[in-house]
Parts: sequence; C-alpha cells; structure tokens
Amino acid sequence: MYSTQEGTTLRYSGNQSCLSEDHVTKHDDKYQYGCEFEFYVDTSKQDFNQVIEVLIHDLYKLSSADILVNTVELPDSIDKNQCIQIKPDISLGDTGVEISIPISSKEGVQHFIETVFPLIECYGHTNIETGFHIHISTLKEDGVNFNFYKFMLLCEDQKLLNSWAPREGYSQNVMDILAYTNKLESRKIKTKKGTIWNLERISNNHVEIKTIGGENYHQNTDQVIQEFHQYAKCFEETLQENSLEHKRIIKAHQEHVSTLPSEVRVAFMNALKTAGIM
Repeated sequence: MYSTQEGTTLRYSGNQSCLSEDHVTKHDDKYQYGCEFEFYVDTSKQDFNQVIEVLIHDLYKLSSADILVNTVELPDSIDKNQCIQIKPDISLGDTGVEISIPISSKEGVQHFIETVFPLIECYGHTNIETGFHIHISTLKEDGVNFNFYKFMLLCEDQKLLNSWAPREGYSQNVMDILAYTNKLESRKIKTKKGTIWNLERISNNHVEIKTIGGENYHQNTDQVIQEFHQYAKCFEETLQENSLEHKRIIKAHQEHVSTLPSEVRVAFMNALKTAGIM
C-alpha cells in the first residue's frame, strides 16, 4: 500500500483493483448518502496504533477510494468527502475513533454497514457514548429547501426516533422539544457540551441523522440497514408535494400544539427556531 504525508494526515492510495464500486454515485442519481461509525479500539489485545494499521489494510479491500488517516486531528484535505477517513471524535475518549465513508450511493452505504460492522466487532467495542450517523442530501443544492419540520414528523410517524435506547447527552430526540418550551432552556440544552439533536438540518439540502447508537449497536446490522432505507424514503417524501397522509400527520401535530396555552405556543415556536428546526 502506498501512502503520502499531508500535514498530520496520511493518505493511502485507493485500491484500484477493488471489484466493489457500489459506493460511487451515478450521473443520474438525485440523492447522495454517507455515514460515520464511532467506536472504541480494544487495546486489551493489541496496541492502538497496531489496530489502526490493521484497520487500514481491511478498509483498503472495501473500495477504490483513498484512505485518510489522522488520529490526532480531523483531516482537512479538499477531497476528504470522497475518501474513507479514520479520524478522532471529540465526544470520545483517547482510544475512540470514527470511520467515515466517501460520499456514496444508497447501495454504497449498505455495503459499508455490512463490511465495517464486523471490523468493529473484531477490533473494538461500542458503548453508550458511540453512535452511527447517517447523512442524506440532494446531489444539487441550488433551489432546494427541504422541509425539516415535515421530515421530523415523518420520521416520528415511522417510529424511527425512539427505536434505540435513549443516549442522554449524546443524542436528544428533536420531538422532545415540546418539553422545553422556554427559549432560554432550549438554548442551554442545544449548547450543552456533548448534547446533540438526533436530527440535524446541516443545510438547505442536507440532513444528519444521529438516532442510532449505544452499546453493541454494531451488532444490529439488519435493523440499521432497514432504518437507513426508511430515513432515505422519508427524505425523498419530504421533497415531494404533500400527500393526504402527509397532511394528516402535519395537521395532527399542529392540532396538538394548538392545545397548548398561547404563551406556551409562542415559547414553543421560539424553541424550534433556537434549535434550528424551523
């Protein structure tokens, strides 16, 4: 394997003989996907750096994408989103790492879930601090302004937002914003170190999903794949005209909010804005 130094990052040239090109997006795709795997390296069996070396060789077999490795700081290469990355995560301890995949097709994300989870089982472990994050966006940003409120309600309707054990401080359910109608309290929750919403509107065409995680999440391959496809479907529906079912879901939530006292409704809308939901 050939590598070059880019500041504090090592770049390993991709495996050009790799037969799997599932991750590559096609010219007629409307959407693109990505994911991140957080876990702790098991240092009881091997030295941390030795595990990273072995991981590099195993990841090399999975795609033709270059591999960026930096266990000290985040890689800043201009093409980093087209690479597999092994990098630190500020929410994890010293032996915690994150593997992120290149921008992929839907099939690509499933391919990496099926192949990276066994690597985590072999070389590490997951706990309440670790999570699996999904990225979904349109290929083109111009003219797109997806309705995050609708996406949130569709995910809730599919029972996706509570399908994993709560990870207080690591992934807070956006639907629980109803419990924090005071703007000041909402800001405290939003800015508290380590506290994140389990759905995040990254930009007008991009959402990050952080619901999945916890102890041994990597041992639930089928559930993770199923939920990934459900989230993808919800995102696609978010960009479509409202069906009768969509209108029913939105109306039901608005009716629920309307039952709140007027001062609470105002505080609720302020909380939504503070959280970046509306």
